[in-house]
Amino acid sequence: MFLWVVRHGRWLARVPLMPQLFDALLLGWTALFQRGRVHAMDALEAGALALPGVTLRIHRLGGIEFRRAGRELGHVHGHGLLDVRLPRAEASELLAAKRVRPHHVMSRSGWVSFLLESEADVPFAVELLRRAGKALEGEASS
Repeated sequence: MFLWVVRHGRWLARVPLMPQLFDALLLGWTALFQRGRVHAMDALEAGALALPGVTLRIHRLGGIEFRRAGRELGHVHGHGLLDVRLPRAEASELLAAKRVRPHHVMSRSGWVSFLLESEADVPFAVELLRRAGKALEGEASS
């Protein structure tokens, strides 16, 4: 359902509060039918907040956004899909190893997606956010 809406209902993102409403519905569905995934999302938030300087806020397209130094590291949608921005070379390496998948909208960018299935996925998800933060540090020092 998520991918269908993203691909065919992109215009809905321009309707005020529609992305947040859709994401809330995704989260409700996930809470009812995939409780382990919701626990993983909670653990991801806790793990991300343990990283230096990381804060949370509502993402403009729904979900929870992870930020550091005023820049987005990534965000997690209500069904557990984590989107993270990495340097293209690093993203390509992870894609080739099939550890992540291409971003559902910007597949040719440095953005990648990782679906949290259970709490066992949280350490890798936090590592992705850590790598995104490290990439931001590299951009700031160049």
